[in-house]
Amino acid sequence: MFDVNKIKEQVGFHIPAGDGQIKICNIKLKQNNLPELPKDYSDLLKMCNGFSNEDCAVFGAEITKHNRYKDIVAFNTTYFHQKPSEWLILGENDFFYFIYNAKEKVYVLADRDSLATEISDTNFAPVLEAILRIE
Repeated sequence: MFDVNKIKEQVGFHIPAGDGQIKICNIKLKQNNLPELPKDYSDLLKMCNGFSNEDCAVFGAEITKHNRYKDIVAFNTTYFHQKPSEWLILGENDFFYFIYNAKEKVYVLADRDSLATEISDTNFAPVLEAILRIE
């Protein structure tokens, strides 16, 4: 069961995203041949538009002029344009990437170096909690 309040207690979080921010994000993702945000992840962004602490980040939509929180579009187009277009990187920590695989409709925790799958689930909560190291 996903508990956003538990995550907020353990990790810094950004203000909620609005529908407009999410719409603009999806337009930019499409323009860059990347998958749109999955609905459940968009719903999460409406509660918290990104999470961050010293060694992990879960990206938000339309993050501007903020050093602590990262933007999904900026990260994916800058750092991961060479990865398969069905992938959308949603977050990272020192060891793993939090990926949405749109082709398979699963969330994946993948090793940063080898991209080997650690966790794969149709529900984002277990992968989100793993990338953030929620106890």
